Amino acid sequence: MSDNEAPTEANDGHDAARLWMYGSALAAGVLLILVGHTSPLEASGFVSPFLVVFEQRR
Repeated sequence: MSDNEAPTEANDGHDAARLWMYGSALAAGVLLILVGHTSPLEASGFVSPFLVVFEQRR
């Protein structure tokens, strides 16, 4: 392994924080649709900024 190779992620490429964040966002979107009586477009508009901020911090 040379020094120029990118480090690999643990767990076969699955990052636990990323899985948790996207799973939580999906659950929040579903809850907004089912309980909050919002449309899927409104729910995605609410959830997506959190995912963008999370990805920018990585």
